[in-house]
Amino acid sequence: MINELKRLIEEKKVIPFVGAGISKNIKYKDGLNAFFDWKELLIKLSEKIEKEKQKSAIKLFLEDEHCDYLEIADMIEKRMSKNDFNKALKKVLDIDYNTIDETTYDLPKAIWNLNTNLIITTNYDKVLHKACEDENLSHWDIQSKYEQANLGRDGVNKSTVWHLHGFEDNPDDIILTSKSYNDFYTENPNESKHKSALEALRTTINTKSLLFIGFSLDDDFFVKQLNRTVEIFGGNSHEHYILLKKGSRPSNLNENIKVIEYENHGQPLIDKINSLKTQIDIDISSENKNSFNALTSLPAENKDYFIGRQEELEEIKQRLSSDSLTYIVNGIGGVGKSEISSRYFHENKHNYKNVAFIEVSDTSSIEELFKTKLKEKLSLEDEDDFDTIIQRLQSLPQKNLLFLDNLEKREDFDKIKPLNTNFDLLITTRITDIDVKNQLNLDTLNPKDAKDLFLSIYNKDENISDILEYLDNHPLFINLTASSLKREYIDLEELRESITNQTVSKIDSKDNKTFEEHLQNTFNKHFVSVEKDELKYLLQLLAFFPSLEIAYEVLEKCLGIEKLKVKLQKLVENGWLNKKDNTYKLHQIIKTFILDNYKLEYDDVSFVIKNIGEYINPDDSTLIANKLGAYIPIIESFLSLYSHIKNEITCALYDSLTNIYYSQGLYDNAFFYQEKVYEIRKSIYPEKSEFIAKSEILLSIIYHAKGKLDKALEFQNKALLLSEEILGNKHPLVATGYNNISLIYQAKGELDRALEFQNKALLLREEILGEKHPDVATSYNNMSTIYQDKGELDRALEFQNKALLLREEILGEKHPDVSTSYNNMSTIYQDKGEVDKALEFQNKALLLREDILGYKHPDVANSYNNISTIYQDKGDFDKALEFQSKALLLREDILGYKHPDVANSYNNISIVYQDKRDLDKALEYQNKALLLREEIFGDKHPDVAISYNNISFIYKESKECKKVKENIEKAIAIWSLNYFNKKELFVAKDLLKEVTNHIKKENKLKYNKKGRYCKDS
Repeated sequence: MINELKRLIEEKKVIPFVGAGISKNIKYKDGLNAFFDWKELLIKLSEKIEKEKQKSAIKLFLEDEHCDYLEIADMIEKRMSKNDFNKALKKVLDIDYNTIDETTYDLPKAIWNLNTNLIITTNYDKVLHKACEDENLSHWDIQSKYEQANLGRDGVNKSTVWHLHGFEDNPDDIILTSKSYNDFYTENPNESKHKSALEALRTTINTKSLLFIGFSLDDDFFVKQLNRTVEIFGGNSHEHYILLKKGSRPSNLNENIKVIEYENHGQPLIDKINSLKTQIDIDISSENKNSFNALTSLPAENKDYFIGRQEELEEIKQRLSSDSLTYIVNGIGGVGKSEISSRYFHENKHNYKNVAFIEVSDTSSIEELFKTKLKEKLSLEDEDDFDTIIQRLQSLPQKNLLFLDNLEKREDFDKIKPLNTNFDLLITTRITDIDVKNQLNLDTLNPKDAKDLFLSIYNKDENISDILEYLDNHPLFINLTASSLKREYIDLEELRESITNQTVSKIDSKDNKTFEEHLQNTFNKHFVSVEKDELKYLLQLLAFFPSLEIAYEVLEKCLGIEKLKVKLQKLVENGWLNKKDNTYKLHQIIKTFILDNYKLEYDDVSFVIKNIGEYINPDDSTLIANKLGAYIPIIESFLSLYSHIKNEITCALYDSLTNIYYSQGLYDNAFFYQEKVYEIRKSIYPEKSEFIAKSEILLSIIYHAKGKLDKALEFQNKALLLSEEILGNKHPLVATGYNNISLIYQAKGELDRALEFQNKALLLREEILGEKHPDVATSYNNMSTIYQDKGELDRALEFQNKALLLREEILGEKHPDVSTSYNNMSTIYQDKGEVDKALEFQNKALLLREDILGYKHPDVANSYNNISTIYQDKGDFDKALEFQSKALLLREDILGYKHPDVANSYNNISIVYQDKRDLDKALEYQNKALLLREEIFGDKHPDVAISYNNISFIYKESKECKKVKENIEKAIAIWSLNYFNKKELFVAKDLLKEVTNHIKKENKLKYNKKGRYCKDS
C-alpha cells in the first residue's frame, strides 16, 4: 500500500488534504501554542456572548464528548448578530505571524515536498502560506470561482493553497456552522451555495488520490466529517489515504480511505512524510522502468489482508518467472482460483509491458470477448477475425501477461495457446487435463489457512477443527458458515448439534451435490423469516446478472432499490456476495443454485429490464451513452435468459445496446442489434405500429452516421409515412420526421430540399405545439444552419437569434440548448469573418457548458475544437493547437480512442500544423485521421475522402506531385459514389488537373531546372 502511494506521489496524482493537526503544532517563540482546535475555538467564540447563562450552557454542551461542534457553532451564531459573530471570529483567528517560531513550520514544509502544486485544507489560517518557499504562492478561498472552474481543465501550475472552508481574511465565507456546512455539501452540486468549489472538489476526489494529514480521529465528529467528504460523491473512483498515529484507527472509517500509521506526533510524523518522497527515487524508479500498458480494464483489486494460499501464490510467482509460460490454476468452484490469480496479477502487473484481463461469461464466445475487450487497444475492425487478434497480440514485444478467468472449454484453450510465444498465460478453470506440467491444482485450504479464514470472520472459539473438517476446508462454505455464526443465524452449539445429527450437509469437495445441499440448509436459515424476504429477493435478482464484478453505480441504476448499498453489504456480510473495491460479484456456484432452485418469474424481474431500457434510452439526448459499456454483458445476460420473451420491454434492451454501440462509434454493432429488434418488432406488432417506426428512425440515424445517406433517407421516409398513417398529419412525431429528413438532405448537400422540409417541420410545430416550444426553437436553429451552408449568413444569424431568444425565454438562460445557440452564433460570425464576435460567443458557450454539463462532456470538447478554429482564423496557431489538443484529450477520455470525433480532432490538428508549415506533423496527424476513419466507417465514407483530400494538399505544399495525384484520385473515387459531394468533387478535380499539368511541365524541364513544379517526378 505504501509503495502504491509513493508511486502516485511520483506521478503527481496525490493531493494533500490538511486538517487542524498541522496548525496545532505551530508555536509562538515563547513556546505556547498559536492555534486552537475546534473545541478551543468554540470556547473562545462563546466567551463573546453577552448573556452568562447562554455562555455557561454552551460550555456545558462542549463538555459532552459526543457533542456535534457544528451544532454548537449554530448555537453561538444564533446568540449574536451576524456582524458581531464575524467580528468575534476574525478576532479569535487573528494571529501575529511575526511572533511564530519558524522551526515549528517543519511539518507543513514536509507536506510541500510531496511533489504537489496544490494543497487543500479545511484550516482558515496562513500556516501553509508561511511554510511555502515559493514566493509566487497563490491561495483560493471558497469564492475563487474562476480558479476552481479551471481546476478540472487546466490543473494547477503554481504553488496553491485551497482553503476549502474559507480563509481567515474573509470571515463572512467561513464554514463553521451546520447551516454553512450543509449549504456547501449538497447531494446535487447545482444546489450548493458554493457550486464551483463543490464541483471542483468532486473532480479532485474522482481524479486524484487525497492524502489526509493532521486529522485526529479519536472523536466521532471528525470521522463523520471525513467520511462525508469522500462519500458525498460516492467515494468510489479513487482510493484515498490518511496518516494516523499508531493505534488511533477508528472502526467506522470509510473503506476507501487507507490508513498509513506513524509512531508518534512531531518528528516521527515528519519523518514518515519525508519517507514517502525520499524513498520514492529508489522504490519507484524501478517500477517506472517496468510500467505496464493495460490492454483491457483490470480486475477489481482486493487490498484486504490475504488469508490463505500464500504458498500457492509464491508457487505461481516462481513458475511465471520464466518467459512465456502457460500456467493453469485448476480447481473446483469456490476454492479461490480467481482470487489468488487476481492477487498475482495486481502484485506483478508492473513487471510486464502489456497486461490484459478477460473474464469468461456464459453469454459470449471467446472470440466475442477478445474482440470486445481488445477492440480499442488493438485497433480492431468489425471484419477482423480471431486469427487477426492473435497475430496482433503476438506482434507485441514481450514480456506480457494475459489473465483469463474461468475458462470453460478445452477448445478455447487451444485457440489462445499460440499467445504463449510472448505472453505469460495465467488461466483459471475447472478443467483438469489441460496442461499437467504447468498446473496448480488448487484444492481446499490446508488446516491452518482454513482456521485463519474462519477466525477472521468469527473468532469467539478457536477450537473449530470439527467444524472445518465437516466443511472440508472449503473457502466458500467456511465463509458462509462463519458469517452465519457472526450474524447469529445459528450459534456454535446449534451448529455442532446439527453436525452430530447430520441435519446440515457435510461438504465433499468432489461432490457438487453436497454443495447444493449445504447451500440449501444455509439458505433456509438465512432467509426463513419474513423480514429477510427483501434480502432473499435481492439475491434472486442478482442471479440474473452475469457472474462478473459489477460496479455499485451500475447495480443502483439497474435495480433502483431503496437502501441498496446497505442490503448488498448485508449479503456480503452473510457470505452470499463478494465485494472488491466498489464492485460486487455473485459466485457462479451460488448463481447456479439460485437459478436452479429459486429463479424468479419474468414478471418479478421485468422492472430491472425496464429500468435499463428507460435509462439507456436513445431518445435521451443528455445521456453520454459511450461510457456505459459495463451494461453490455448485463443486457446480454438478461436477453439470453429471456430471449423467448418478445415485448417492448425486452425490445428496449436492444435499443439500449444500439445506443451504447452508436455512442461508441461502433456503428456496425449498433446496426446489428437494431436490425435484430426491427425484425422482432415487425413480428409482434401490426404493420402500422409506432414501435416499428421507432426502429426505422434509429436505423436511419445509423445509416446517416455510416455515410449511407440514401439508405438513411429511405428508412426515415418509411418512418414518416408510418407516423402520418398511425398518428395523423398533425402530430409532433411527424414534425420530427420532417426535421430528420431535412438533416439528411443537408448532409447530402441538397440545401433547398433541406430548407423545404425544415420549413414543413417549423410550420407544423408552430401549429400544434404553439410558437413558444423547444421544438420550434430547434427548427429555427436548423433553419439557421441550412442558411449558413447556403452562404446566406445574415439569414442564418436572423434564425439563430430567434432560436436563442426563444430558448432563453422558455428554457432559461442555463440550458444546453442555449449553449448550442451560442455555439452556432459563433460559427456564423466566424464565417462572416468577425472572429472577435465569434470568440465572444464561443467562450459563452464553453462557460455555460462547463457550468451545466460539467467539464467532461462532448459539448465541452466541441467548444474547445471551435475555439481552436477561431484562433486559427486569427492566425494564432499556437493557441489553436493548444485548444485543439484539449479537445482531442477530452474526446479520447470521454468518447474513447475509436470515435469519429477523435478522428476529427486528428484532422484539425493536422490542419493547424499545416498552417504552421510543419508538414511532417501535419502528415502524421492526417494519416492518424485517415486510419481511424477507415476503421470506423470503412474505406468508402466521405470523411475518408476528406482525409485523402487533405493529405493531397499537404503533399502539394511539399511539391510531391505523384503523392498529390495518388491521394486526390482516391478522394475523387469515393466522392464520385455520392452525387451530393458535387462541390468537393469540383475542387478535387481542379487539383487533379493542376497537379497533372505540373507533372507534365516538370517532365519537360531540363535536368538543371528540375524541381520547379514537382520534387518527386
